[in-house]
Amino acid sequence: MSRLTQQLFLAITLAAATSCGRTPKQPNVLFITIDTLRADRLATQMPHVAQLAGASRVDAAIAPRAKTSPSIATLLTGLPPHEHGVRDLLSPLPDKVPLLQEQLQQHGWRTGAIIGNWVLKDEHSGLARGFDVWCEDLPQVTGVPPHDAPQRTATSLVDGALATLGLGQAPKDAGPRSVLVQDDAPWFLWLHFMDPHGAYEPPHEHRLAPPAAQWISSAADTSQPERYVADYNVPAEARDATGRIDAAAVQALYDGEVRYVDAQLARLFAALAAHDLLDSTVIVITSDHGESLGEQDYWFEHGRNASEATVKVPLIVRLPAQSAWQPQLTKVAGEARLADVTPTLLEWLALPPLTSLGARVDVGQSLASAWRAGAIPVQPIACEKVERAGLTGAVQTKVVRVWPWRLERRLARDAQGNLRGLSESLYNLAEDPACARDLLAQADQAGAPLAELRAELDSRVRADAGLSELGDELERRRLELLRKRPADARTIEALGY
Repeated sequence: MSRLTQQLFLAITLAAATSCGRTPKQPNVLFITIDTLRADRLATQMPHVAQLAGASRVDAAIAPRAKTSPSIATLLTGLPPHEHGVRDLLSPLPDKVPLLQEQLQQHGWRTGAIIGNWVLKDEHSGLARGFDVWCEDLPQVTGVPPHDAPQRTATSLVDGALATLGLGQAPKDAGPRSVLVQDDAPWFLWLHFMDPHGAYEPPHEHRLAPPAAQWISSAADTSQPERYVADYNVPAEARDATGRIDAAAVQALYDGEVRYVDAQLARLFAALAAHDLLDSTVIVITSDHGESLGEQDYWFEHGRNASEATVKVPLIVRLPAQSAWQPQLTKVAGEARLADVTPTLLEWLALPPLTSLGARVDVGQSLASAWRAGAIPVQPIACEKVERAGLTGAVQTKVVRVWPWRLERRLARDAQGNLRGLSESLYNLAEDPACARDLLAQADQAGAPLAELRAELDSRVRADAGLSELGDELERRRLELLRKRPADARTIEALGY
């Protein structure tokens, strides 16, 4: 192992128990989620996080859905959406579902959270349970069109993190207004960055000149009926006089926002190092979902499908250098699920798993042993896209991935109210990562284990007992929100949902 790689590991050395049997101090945990971060941007746009990722990362993590609330609920509970009950952005997590931060709090950690996304406010998400310090201040009232949904951008969010850790002055525009650090108790701090969610508006210093123009027609182009363009994420400077869109210019702005978050995280890591905290802090970095930048002719958004571009995210961990769980390799081969993160972290910290996990389909499992060995075994991984009634006929999508195969099924209710399959698609991700060639439409299916894949997918559909009525339920919730809180309904629309 090189000297540089050794330096990039987190050198958490738990003090050995004395002859009197004193318990070693537990490490702090910095838990970072970066909204709308594609897995492929780690290597190209995040030099500081990539350096940190020299400690340990997996090939990719798979989100259960390309929407924030269901995905974050899975991350913090280890449960798939049909188990924890958060299927959209309108309903908070039920109180009965245990959360990661509650487990840590019960075992002596001081817990704090600073969130930058409006949909994660506690009244919408129900995620404030178990936090000693919870900050949902959203001082930036512009930035998410078309209704200027409030948010908190990376500079303000890192300022808040430094303040609550006692490492900097409290920001003028937002909290937290109390210090998380207390005595010798370990702390757990969750930071949810809103960048690079649209609109893509990075600070000037993080903007680069885009490559050669890539012109596409707008969403109004009737000659491209399959195309969807999130026009509200396209600035005027990326359009020509005819309304065409320079997709390369828009993508460069997205990349600028990724670089902006990377720079702010570098500032946070430097402050931790300067105060001798970096070497006593476990760091986990991931995302709730990705972003489609033209894959399957879906531009500048997420949530309308369960494509690879929208469900694949990075997963980076910095573990104690002398921990028994230290991985043998800096790059851990294989794919994890976001549902696996909480069970794995709890095992790394020698804490019991959440009581909500069991033998049900698709719940998270600890990958601690596999991570240490440097390879995660192939496991079935499910993801979905669900829709409310009245939109695209309430077509629901279920996906099962068993590397390298991906089977996707679209379902809807028939006239009798029964859930029926409409169509299926099959892809070989190793040979066709962009999913451009549907093997079910080919005479040769390249030896795909189709029967086994369909059996796995059938089990996911059966486990989702309320799927046939879900479209109507989501539409009912939307109409109720529109009636009771029309401003909130408009904000959710502004966020692309």
